[in-house]
Amino acid sequence: MKIQFLSIFLSLTITICIEPNERPITSHIVFSNGDIKISEEGSIIKNDTAVLIQNPGVFLVSGESEEGNIIVKSDSVTLYLQNLYLSSKKNSPIIVTKNLKDIKIANIENTTLNDLENKKTTTGECAVIKIGKNSVVYIGNNDVFTLNGECRDVIKGGEQTSIIFEKTSGEYIINSKKTAIESDGLLQFNGGTFSINSENGDAIKSEPSDEKSLGKILINYGKFNIHCFNDAFTAKNNITIYNGKFEITTEEGYDSESYNETESAKGFKLTNNETGCGITIYSGDFKLNTADDAFRSNRDITILSGDFEIYTKDDAICAKYDLVIGEKNAPLEELFINVKKSYEALEGMTVTIYSGKIICNAKDDGINASGPIKKERNRRPRNGSEWGRRNFTNDSEHFNRNDSRRNNSGFPFDEDAMRKNHVGAPPNDSFIISIFGGEIYVYTDSDGIDCNGHLYIHGGDINIFSEGKGANEPIDHNGNFTLFNAEILGVGTGGLEYVHEGIKKGNQMYAFYSGSISKNKKLEIYNEKDVLVKEGEITKDINYIFYTSSKLNKNYHFYIFDEKNEKNDLNVKFGMPEEGEDDEDKKYINPNPNKKVKEEDKTEDSKFLRIILLGIIIFLF
Repeated sequence: MKIQFLSIFLSLTITICIEPNERPITSHIVFSNGDIKISEEGSIIKNDTAVLIQNPGVFLVSGESEEGNIIVKSDSVTLYLQNLYLSSKKNSPIIVTKNLKDIKIANIENTTLNDLENKKTTTGECAVIKIGKNSVVYIGNNDVFTLNGECRDVIKGGEQTSIIFEKTSGEYIINSKKTAIESDGLLQFNGGTFSINSENGDAIKSEPSDEKSLGKILINYGKFNIHCFNDAFTAKNNITIYNGKFEITTEEGYDSESYNETESAKGFKLTNNETGCGITIYSGDFKLNTADDAFRSNRDITILSGDFEIYTKDDAICAKYDLVIGEKNAPLEELFINVKKSYEALEGMTVTIYSGKIICNAKDDGINASGPIKKERNRRPRNGSEWGRRNFTNDSEHFNRNDSRRNNSGFPFDEDAMRKNHVGAPPNDSFIISIFGGEIYVYTDSDGIDCNGHLYIHGGDINIFSEGKGANEPIDHNGNFTLFNAEILGVGTGGLEYVHEGIKKGNQMYAFYSGSISKNKKLEIYNEKDVLVKEGEITKDINYIFYTSSKLNKNYHFYIFDEKNEKNDLNVKFGMPEEGEDDEDKKYINPNPNKKVKEEDKTEDSKFLRIILLGIIIFLF
């Protein structure tokens, strides 16, 4: 036994790097089936299968046991786990009781913990690591740390419990029958790699029922490879991500045939709708394949930078209230959102886009500002023709493309009914889409941009390709539409109101074309110097094209190229908005107040101050 302890100690001195200034080892604990060896027993009470730590100290734990438990009942306890294989059919392998502070659990080398309780018969905790309420626990890992929750959960924290994963290099392999990691208080990730498989539940969750618990997930960094039956990340009040890498699949992904829509299988979900709650992402690399929404907040979502690739059966990024994307005047390359598959791509009561390259592929609307969404109890159909404030059929027998202008667009014959349901709908001042910049591409079977209220476009390069039938306009809105200093190409149908007819204010010329164009064509736009300025692939039958930019003039040329690359000149018409006053909202608030002011902004401020100072000096003398 002395040789075994010496071997453990020598290995420990070489491999420990979790806490270099940690106190010396208080005791060595070695598990074996039917026996537990302890080097110093003053701080520990034991029986054949369990140890109870009742005083502060640093404990090295190793060995193998098919039935064993560690119970911590003291503040300031550190557990170093090394070559430990511990299972339990009676209780959690590791239990931290309530109201404890400064508890550390660190895997040094090759540890596996298994909870083998039977949830139907057990009186135990039904978790691999169980942490009592109001305790603070730090978890570190330098090697491979495997946790298997055969009963229910894996790491479980109670009310007001904080669980902090330290910045370490190891990999957590977590297999759970239910929730993988849960705490009602704070879940904080400072680093580490997490490979999580949740067979019938959530992956990472902080959704307390009490009012005192934080209900917060904070990710400073981490690598997350998650496959879960329900939600990957769920929090009640806040999800904040500063950086990280995320590969997430919920259920069997966006094309799952077995997904039951009564279940929640989202990528990131926030449940509280109170002010101050929301999902905030500063940066990160995200690859999501979800059977439900990829990002869903019952309050707000703010995405400042990062790289996003999204496949989803439902909405890609959906906020019940405010959705903010990018930062004002930020470089284009700082943010890339690529929605490969979705029902709706971007949705919120208000949608504000400042910067970034954004690609939206959607069955329904690409960018949508609408009212509070109740999707949990009232699931919406996947067929865009059956949902929303317009209920148009796509059955070809109801269309007459050779009739009047409206019917040429593919509308049902009862035009009056359609107008009452569409154009006659009063705008709601709460619904706003504001675009200040960015490079945006929207490909949709319905509206490209759909706003139930007011639309403000004050910058950006926007390209919209919508369906060329029904009411599937490139841009659809119910309120004011102001257009300044932006480039927009809209391809689809004229709808019940052509895009150019809805512009209330603007400072730039627009061009439009109304007429049938069959699919598989290429559009090219050339300026007065015969330089190509815009192009796009027309993949569907369309009957309307809209284009505007701050440089557009009547000497621009528009061409359609067919499959044989033969060029046809489009006879476009030009126009200007009746009013030209810029009413851009001056109450802009930087969504990232912690970011330093750019150097050029500082320079401009200093120039302004120098001018004022010079004026004062001249006045005095």
